[in-house]
Amino acid sequence: MDNIILRCDNNINGIFTAIYDAFVYKNQMQKENHEVYRDNISIEIGIGGNYTLFSKMIDIETDEVKVQKTILTIQKKLGFKIYETVFDALCHYSDNRATIVLGFLFRAFKVGQRIMEHMTDKYVMEVFELSRKVNKEADKIRGFIRFSDNGNYLLARFEPKCDMIPVVMWHFVDRYPGENFVIYDDRRRYAVVHPRLKECFYINESEFKQLERSVPVKTDSFEQLWKVYFEHTDIRERFNPQCQRNLCPKWYRKNMVEFT
Repeated sequence: MDNIILRCDNNINGIFTAIYDAFVYKNQMQKENHEVYRDNISIEIGIGGNYTLFSKMIDIETDEVKVQKTILTIQKKLGFKIYETVFDALCHYSDNRATIVLGFLFRAFKVGQRIMEHMTDKYVMEVFELSRKVNKEADKIRGFIRFSDNGNYLLARFEPKCDMIPVVMWHFVDRYPGENFVIYDDRRRYAVVHPRLKECFYINESEFKQLERSVPVKTDSFEQLWKVYFEHTDIRERFNPQCQRNLCPKWYRKNMVEFT
């Protein structure tokens, strides 16, 4: 069987669309060649990439219908817990995350929820490792993210290593249901907007900048109050920078008001 590389958009919906098409191509290849599938379908995320000799490159266009079908099938046949594991793994920054999840799902749909027991399989082990790292960073983000009040909405900016907005946004929706807030990812250049008591939606970088320009710059008095509190509540004699770096890595401090 020929090797197939599916190239999709660099976002969750693009990857789910590619996963849907990968199963279609897999079934077609097996019917035509009557051979056992040997992990010869991979997914490349974003534009560019290296062409491989004797491989067929196919560009995949994001399709919301295919996205919903893929999500519902995973939840129905494998359970919500495995879906969460897959979703978290796709939020990792690894360039191979889509191919890893694809290999995992090919195996999972064969054995069902017992896939959780197959930790010796390469794809299963890698999916759980990606998911574990995403959840580890999400725990830090929930504590380190800082909102500022510009008078119209609460704004938080951060630069996570993994794609954290889809993972942590619901935590803040539950925490601030009656607030207008925006969380912007400076690394991936998109944001989630939460109008009070309404559904969230995503905006791109240009839309975010337009939103910023529409609101006059205003000093948040609580930011200054928090800085003063932070500076005057520590015990100088017990200052331990190494312990502080372990608990609050420098990577996250650039967007924490008490360190700026």
